[in-house]
Amino acid sequence: MRIAINHIGKMEGHTDFVAEIMKGDVKSAKIMTTEGARLIEGILVGRNFYEAPIITSRICGICPVVHKVSSIKAIENAFMIKPSEQTVRLRKLMLCGQIIHSHALHLFFLSLPDFFDITDDLDFMKAHKKETVAAIAVRDWALKAIEIVGGRAVHPIACEVGGFKVLPERSGLLTLISQYPQALKNALTLIDMALAIRLPKFSRPTTFIALTNDHEYAYYGGDIRILTPDGKARKIGADKFTKNIKEIEEPYRAAKSARLDGEPFMVGALARINLNHAKLHPLAKGIYSKLKWPKPEYNSFKNIVAQALEVLHFLEEAKILLDDLSENMSDEKKLGQDLGIIAGANPADKATFGCDAVEAPRGTLYHSYGIDGNGIITSCQIITPTVSFLKNLEEDLMQYLPDVMSLPEKKRIMKIRALIRAYDPCIACATH
Repeated sequence: MRIAINHIGKMEGHTDFVAEIMKGDVKSAKIMTTEGARLIEGILVGRNFYEAPIITSRICGICPVVHKVSSIKAIENAFMIKPSEQTVRLRKLMLCGQIIHSHALHLFFLSLPDFFDITDDLDFMKAHKKETVAAIAVRDWALKAIEIVGGRAVHPIACEVGGFKVLPERSGLLTLISQYPQALKNALTLIDMALAIRLPKFSRPTTFIALTNDHEYAYYGGDIRILTPDGKARKIGADKFTKNIKEIEEPYRAAKSARLDGEPFMVGALARINLNHAKLHPLAKGIYSKLKWPKPEYNSFKNIVAQALEVLHFLEEAKILLDDLSENMSDEKKLGQDLGIIAGANPADKATFGCDAVEAPRGTLYHSYGIDGNGIITSCQIITPTVSFLKNLEEDLMQYLPDVMSLPEKKRIMKIRALIRAYDPCIACATH
C-alpha cells in the first residue's frame, strides 16, 4: 500500500508526504520537499563577511531576526568582539518578538484547526472570533516590538556586527509597555484554547536538544544540552555542534536532514520545555506545572501546547527587557564603525573562524563562517531547526501511521497532516 499526500499546506514552503506499507508494516515515511535548494551557503562564499547577516536574514520571511542575530554573533565570535549588555538586551527583545509572532501564527492559523477537523481557516476564524482577535493582536504586538528595535518588522536593518546603527526611541518602548497587559491577556486566551483541545495519545521516546544556561530559559546563548531517551544528559559548546551533529543529503528531497551520533533528534518548543522548564517565567511556569506532564514529554503533538506556553513566557521576558531598556538605555558608541567593520575590514587582520547557536521559533539554529584576512568568507554552514528534526518527524510518522490506517482516507490524511504541522516545519529554511 502507498500513501501519497501531494501537498501538505499551511506551512512555510512546499512539501509532500509518501509512505510505503507492506502487509501492515510501515517500510518508509518520507517528507519530500518540493522546492529547490537555494544555495545560500554557496552564495556567501567569496563575499565580504559583513554581507552575511543581510543575506541570511532573507532565508525566511517568518523568522529573519534569528538568522540575522545568529549570523552577527558568529561573526563577532570570529573576531572576538563582545557587544555591550544594552546591545544584547535589544537583540533579545527582537528574538522574543520573533518567537511570539511565529508561534501565534503557527498555533492559531496553521495547526490548531487540524484538531477541530476544520480545513478552511475562514470557517475556523468564524467559529472562534475571540481567539482570532487575540492571535492577530498578540502577533501584531510582537511584530511592533521587532519594528521598534530593528527598524522594520521583516528583515530588520538596525542591528549589525558590534551593535546597532540606530537605537529605538524611548517613546516606542513605552508604547509597547502600555500595550503589554492586553498582549498578555491575548496570550492567555490562546493558551486556554490550546489546552482545551484533545490531542492524540502518542509517544515515541527520542533525543531532545536545546540551548541551556544557568541564568535563564536559554534562547540567546549558552551550551547545547542533549537529553537521550535513556535519561542521560550532556552539554556541548556551540563550537562542537558540527562534530556531534551531522547533516545528511538524501536523494528524495532538496533539504538535508541531521542526525546526532547517527540517530534522529528533536528541537523546538517541546524540546526547550522538556530541558528548561524550571527556568520558565512565573505565569508560564505556573501553567506548565498544572499540566502534570511526564519529564520528558514524548508526545510530539504537544509541541503546539509548548508553543502556547512559550508565547506567554517570552511575553514575560519581553516585559522585563522593556522595563530595563526604557529606563536605562544610553546612546552608546557604534562599535562596528569604530572597528571599521561597516567598511568590511577584518579587525583581526588574519584568517579566523566563528560559530554560534540561538533558539529560533522551531528550534536550535546554527551559523558558522570561515573568514580570511581580507574579510572574505571562505566557508559557511547553516543548520536550521527543520533540517534537524526532519528525520525525527519521519520516525514519528512511521510509528503513528498504524494508528490511523483503519480510518477513511480523508480522515487519515487529516491526521497525518496534523502531526506534520505540529512540528511547525519551515521548508524555506530547510532548503536554504
